[in-house]
Formats: sequence, structure tokens, C-alpha cells
Amino acid sequence: MMPALMLATVIALGSPPPRDGQTAYRAECASCHGVDLRGGTNAPSIRGVGAADVDFWVGTGRMPAAVPWVQVGHRGPQLPQNEIDAIVDYVTSVQPGGEPIPPVGTNGDAARGRTLFRENCMHCHGVDAEGASIGGKSWAPSLNRASVTQVGEAVRLGPGNMPKFSTAQLSERDLDSLVAYVAAHRAEPQPVLPMPTSGSVPEGFLGWIAAGVMAAAAFAFSRGSGHA
Repeated sequence: MMPALMLATVIALGSPPPRDGQTAYRAECASCHGVDLRGGTNAPSIRGVGAADVDFWVGTGRMPAAVPWVQVGHRGPQLPQNEIDAIVDYVTSVQPGGEPIPPVGTNGDAARGRTLFRENCMHCHGVDAEGASIGGKSWAPSLNRASVTQVGEAVRLGPGNMPKFSTAQLSERDLDSLVAYVAAHRAEPQPVLPMPTSGSVPEGFLGWIAAGVMAAAAFAFSRGSGHA
């Protein structure tokens, strides 16, 4: 067996132990949201927010914020998952409330999910779920980096400009079908020349490319005919 002193040395030289929720919160969140979670000039109060709220914002890397009041897109988690879980537990223990993390799975009806996506999501997130402009300098993000849980959290929370969908509007079964479609669509081979979304901007761009190619071909043909 490894001597106790040697084991202690290995632990000391290895990765630091994970921080508990209160310690991680105070190090990563309190400077903006306050030690008492009541917020301040740099961030709103988060007393009474639910586990889904905290898990979504921290799990997608939108929080901790690099600059107060400036929202960033999905950049991936900036903290280890065990510390994210600990922060979620700590924040929700101070003043319970809000939406819980929704139980979602990919065993739903993907065909039904496709219909739900087209009816409720495509006009903002784009036909390929790659994200799209929604006006006013706002952008609906791509869903390709979001986990199925994060998709479910966004549906129930309505973060940013996104509307909130209650269970009366989108049942748990429908939510499973929606995330099943998103997961299946993500696994499909992507086109060689992907476009951010459907609509006038990318289609117009492709039209200009096609027109340019045709004009160049016509010019080359006329030059060749003139020398014949």
C-alpha cells in the first residue's frame, strides 16, 4: 500500500479538490450577484430562481459573465460540472423557487418533434437550427452545442428574447419529441456548404454567387468566340 505521507503528497500535487457550492458561488458569482444573492448595479437578484435557471446560464458558459450586463452566446461551461451542480444546489437552497431542471429524454417521437420545431422554433433558430437574426441586433443561437437538457431548460425558461413554453403549451411528452428531433437532426451529415439559416440573406448570397459564375462563363465564352 502507498504510505500515507506519499499519498498526501500525490494529492497535494494533483488537481485541487472541487469547491463546495458556497465557495464556488462567492468566487465566481458574488462580485456581480452579491454575497446575499440580491444582485446590485452589475447583475439582477437571483434569489428564488430555480435550478433550471442556474444550470442553464452556468452550464452553457453564458455565466460567469466576462463583462456585466453583456450576454454572450453558448461558449461551453467555464467551470467543472461538479462545481456547476454545487452552485445550483447552493443558490436554490438560499431561497427555493423557480423552475426545476426538466426531465428530458431522446426517446420521444422525432417525427412529431420535427413538426413542433417547425411550428415553434424554426422561424427564430433557422431551418437547420443553426441560429438566425431575429431583429433589433438580437440573434437566436444555434442549438448544435446545446445538450438536450439545455434545450429543455430553454423551452421552460424562455431566456432572453425566447418565449417561455409551459407544460400546458408544450407537454413533457412533446418536449421529449422536440429534443429527440434536435438530437437526431444534429447527428445527420451536414451539407458541404452550410448556411446559417434559410431565408432571403443566404439564398440571396447563393444567388449572387450563381450570377457571378454565369457572368464569368459568358464573358469567357464571348472572348473565345471573338478569337475564333
